[in-house]
Order: sequence, then C-alpha cells, then structure tokens
Amino acid sequence: MLWIKLILVGASLALLFYFVVAARKRPMQKLAMMGVFSLIILFALFPDLSNRAAHLVGVGRGVDLVFYLSIVVLLFLVFNLYLGQKTTEDQLTIVVRELAIAQAERAGQKLPPTPAPTSCHSVSDSNGTAP
Repeated sequence: MLWIKLILVGASLALLFYFVVAARKRPMQKLAMMGVFSLIILFALFPDLSNRAAHLVGVGRGVDLVFYLSIVVLLFLVFNLYLGQKTTEDQLTIVVRELAIAQAERAGQKLPPTPAPTSCHSVSDSNGTAP
C-alpha cells in the first residue's frame, strides 16, 4: 500500500509543478488544478477521507466519488482543449485570409469585398469546398 501512495503523491506533485509552470497566464486554471491535485494527494495519503466525503454527499464508496469527480475534471479538460483549438482555428483562418488577400493584391488582381470573420464553421464536402 505504501508504494501506490508514493507513486500517486510523486506523480501528482510532478504534474502539479509542471502545470503551475505551464499555466503562467491562466490563474483560474492554475487554482482549479491545484485544488484537484491537492485532493488527489489528500485521498492518496488518507483513503478513509474519501469514504467519509462520499457518505457526506450520498455516494456509497470513496472510490466511486473519486471516479465521478475524475469524470467531471476530464470533461472540463476536454472542453477547455476544444475551446483552445477553436480559438487557434479561428486565428489561423484570419491569418490565411489576410495572406491570400496580400498575395492577390501583389499580383494585381481585383478582389471581392471580404466578409467579416464568423465563429461558425461551415461544413465542407469531400473535395474541401464549402456548400
């Protein structure tokens, strides 16, 4: 039992250190992840605490509570990754559009007016063109 505690605490501390260093500009995420890793360390060191917490919230076992909480944390992380990817995609669309306009202006082509960027994604067909 001691080895698993050492592994969980060590891995949690290493991941927490990495996350704190990597998330310099995101204080709310840093605070949330510090709370999550603190709970992981606390439950690893004192497993009976998870059972007591589970009974307080109406869950049968401590491991079930940890499982439910981990699902919520993972859903939060997936949603956060999706939002970051969407922001990057929108920024890339703007940069590519500006590059295409600049190249066309250098070539001396007449350009139609450009629409304002939107956050909606158009569905493309199999050859990559929008409907």
